Amino acid sequence: MSLLTTSMFSLNRQLSRLSVVADSSALTNQIRHASKKAGGSTKNNRDSAGRRLGAKKVGGQPVIPGNIIYRQRGTHFYPGENVGMGKDHTLFALESGWVQFYQDPVKDKKFWKRTYVGVTLKKDQILPTSPLEPRRRAFKMVDTAAYKRQLDQSRKEALEDLVTLEKVVQA
Repeated sequence: MSLLTTSMFSLNRQLSRLSVVADSSALTNQIRHASKKAGGSTKNNRDSAGRRLGAKKVGGQPVIPGNIIYRQRGTHFYPGENVGMGKDHTLFALESGWVQFYQDPVKDKKFWKRTYVGVTLKKDQILPTSPLEPRRRAFKMVDTAAYKRQLDQSRKEALEDLVTLEKVVQA
């Protein structure tokens, strides 16, 4: 190889290096932007509303039949006198009266004290009642004599209305 060819070859090589360097510097100055916005994770973003559990009526408050006294999951409180329990363990009043929370020393063992919820018919009554004492009940008695008098009166009025209507139709 001649000296001229070698120098041309080295010159071409240096020029090619310069062009590559020039091209690579142009690539490093470019900035690439995202074409889509990054989506976040939504795995743990769900929650339900609170169930509003707890006492709805407290000791000493008046209740009527059907009033909810305590909403619970499981049996924290047990139904006592004049109190019923729903299938979701909700305690509700069966009679009109006053709410009372108490513990029954006769039923419970020493290591396990259950708290009962009862409804008393009188405000000053204390629960639990003695097993020897007769149980107090609210008898919803109807005065049958007054009911019969009311029925007779309404029948008489209905008959009088019929008689006056017949007179009007005949006239």
